[in-house]
Amino acid sequence: MKAGACVASALPRPTSERIWCAYFACVLAVAVFAPGGGSDGYAPWLCAAVHAVVLAAVVACGWLATRRSPAAARVPRAGLAIVGLPTVFTALCWLLPAVHPEPYEWWFLAVDRALVGADPGAFVRCLPAWLVEAMQVSYGAFYGICALSAIAAGLASGPAAFDRAVLLLVGGFLASYLGYLLVPTLGPNRVLAFDHDVLGVWIAAPLRATIDAGEANPWDCFPSGHTMMTLTSLLILWRWNRRWLPWLLTPCLLLLVSTVLLRYHWLVDVAAGALLAWPVARGCDKLADRDGWAPAPPLGGLSRS
Repeated sequence: MKAGACVASALPRPTSERIWCAYFACVLAVAVFAPGGGSDGYAPWLCAAVHAVVLAAVVACGWLATRRSPAAARVPRAGLAIVGLPTVFTALCWLLPAVHPEPYEWWFLAVDRALVGADPGAFVRCLPAWLVEAMQVSYGAFYGICALSAIAAGLASGPAAFDRAVLLLVGGFLASYLGYLLVPTLGPNRVLAFDHDVLGVWIAAPLRATIDAGEANPWDCFPSGHTMMTLTSLLILWRWNRRWLPWLLTPCLLLLVSTVLLRYHWLVDVAAGALLAWPVARGCDKLADRDGWAPAPPLGGLSRS
């Protein structure tokens, strides 16, 4: 056997790309076999076409990881996460809610009122404007917080930690998207109108309007990806860079509270996201271990990959 073949066989298996492909298979199955129809904007083959484009990028990353090295695939994998995740999320609007037209949001509203005695978003009127501002900005910084957690892991604990962090984020996001296929649900902001303006100090109102206008797929409530991935980001910081944890802890806590008080999620969504964060992250870790990924020692211990 040639030396090059020995090196190639010793490379870790493409865990990240396998997770992507498993997600694509689920979406394709829904696009092909779900009844659908009868809903404005229902275009399953357009959704499948967008996913096929992202799949090509996934295959390219897998080729780099298995034919070259994990280091060669590091930046492309991160770039794929940044571009591919919002792309496939948005493409789900062509499948939902036609595959499950049940109005799950009314069930979740009933649960909110049973647990709290009222719509939780109504309590925002009691909050000072500066706190509303801080919550809205934290909510808007969601993707930035996730990216910062992976960068922080790499800076403190080396490239293997960065690779694992990106894997955990990709696996978590895609798992939350599968929840939208099972239980497509509109958020409280789409169902309930505030009986007062939700104003902050400077940019809360225009930021809220921008987020609402830019969301092409509104059936994205169950589970709460904001909750799930914020907790995953905190887990990443706890494992690989606790020096950054105090700086991001407050924005993360504000983000978690804002999902309910600013009417982006129902309480059931938040509970589901919180319960899924740890097992999904742990499952991704186990898959990476099984596939021979370099170990990522916590809290500053460097490993080479």
